Parts: sequence; structure tokens; C-alpha cells
Amino acid sequence: MRALREAPFPFETVRDLLGILRAMYACTRKQAGAERRLALIEQVGRELGKATDMARMYPRGSLGFTAAWERAESAVRRLGELVDCTTPLEPALKVVGERITRASAGVGESPRRELRRETRRKRS
Repeated sequence: MRALREAPFPFETVRDLLGILRAMYACTRKQAGAERRLALIEQVGRELGKATDMARMYPRGSLGFTAAWERAESAVRRLGELVDCTTPLEPALKVVGERITRASAGVGESPRRELRRETRRKRS
């Protein structure tokens, strides 16, 4: 029998991890022959998203809430398999920096996409 979780779900931490995954994806997308890695990054991101949705849907201490925690922990383990001591951080930071520079120049993500992201962030 699984122990039910009562601890608050780490929504902010999951959002941070999703940001890291987005940077990894953008950086990896520029590499030739990285389809498998891109697919893994996408899977981890989807799992974290599902975990967040489930944690919002179910009350603390419920089976659904516990499943959300377990899904998030599993996704983090999979993320750990994508990163090791030889994974450079510089390319991901460079991609993110370029996005910020484009956004400050008014050339970047669509306002509608950014508005949806901001709305989701306020809900969690």
C-alpha cells in the first residue's frame, strides 16, 4: 500500500524545471541528429505538466495527489538521466539570453502565447 502524500506540491520548483527543459529543448533543437533527445525532453516536460495538473485537481492526502507527486518525482529522475557532469550549461543560457534580447527588442514570442503562459503561472 502506498503512503499518501500530505506535503504541499512543489509548484514553483516544477515551473523552474519546465523552464530548464524549455532551454534544453531550444538548445538541443539546434543540434543535428538529436531527435531522440528532443523526444525525451518533451516526455519529461509532459510528465511534469501532467503532475502539476493532477496536483491541482486532487486534494492533499488523496490517491490522485500522491500520484501527482510520484509522477513529478519520476520525471525528475528522467531529467537527471538527460543531464550529467559533462552537459554544458553555456549553450542553454545562450539560447535563453538570445530570447531575452529579442523580447526586449520587441521581436519574440507572440503576445498571445506570453499571455497564456502568464495566466497559467498566476493560477498555480
